[in-house]
Amino acid sequence: MSTKTFIQENLKSADLNAYTLKGDSYIASASVTAGQLLNCFNSTYTDYKIVVSNFVATADCYLWFQLGYLGGSFWSTASYYSGGSYQAYSTGTVTTWNNNATDPNWKICAGTTAATGFPNSAVVNISRPGLSNYTCYTAQSTLHLSGGIWAWSHMGQHAVTTAMDSFKWGTTAGAVSSGNITIYGVMQP
Repeated sequence: MSTKTFIQENLKSADLNAYTLKGDSYIASASVTAGQLLNCFNSTYTDYKIVVSNFVATADCYLWFQLGYLGGSFWSTASYYSGGSYQAYSTGTVTTWNNNATDPNWKICAGTTAATGFPNSAVVNISRPGLSNYTCYTAQSTLHLSGGIWAWSHMGQHAVTTAMDSFKWGTTAGAVSSGNITIYGVMQP
C-alpha cells in the first residue's frame, strides 16, 4: 500500500478516518452491577477488547461472562462454552475445563475485600463475535481471594457458529461494591 502525502491541503474527514483513527475505539461501558451490554458487537469491528476495572466483591466469587445474540438472547448451557483453560502464575499449573449445565459461564476474574482490600481487573480479547463463526477469547486477570492473590491467563471459545451481538455478566456469590466494564472495538491497521 502506498503512503499518502499531504501538501498544502487540509485533511478531509475521510482521510482522518482512513489514516489516523487506528487503535481501540470506545463503544460502551457499564457498572459491574448492571449485568449486560446489548448490541455492542457488530460488523464494524472484527475484534473487541473488554476491560474490567476496580472490581470489588463482598465475598469470594468469580465474575463470569455469557455471549448473546439478537440483542438479548444468551447462550447459557454446557455445550456452548468449551475448550477453556487457565494458568495460575503462582503455581504454573494449567487447568482445563468444559463448563457444565449448572455452571455455564466463562469465569473472567475473581475477588473479595475480605483479606486483601484490593480491586481486581481483567482484559479480555474476543475474536470475531459479530461473524457466524466460533468466537474465541483470551484473558488476563487478577484474583484476590481470601486464600491469597493470584494472576490468571486463560482462553476458551464459544463453540457455536452464530453471530453474537451482546454479552452479560454476573458473580457466583456475594455482592459487588464497585467496578466497571468497558468495551472497545479493535480497529485493524
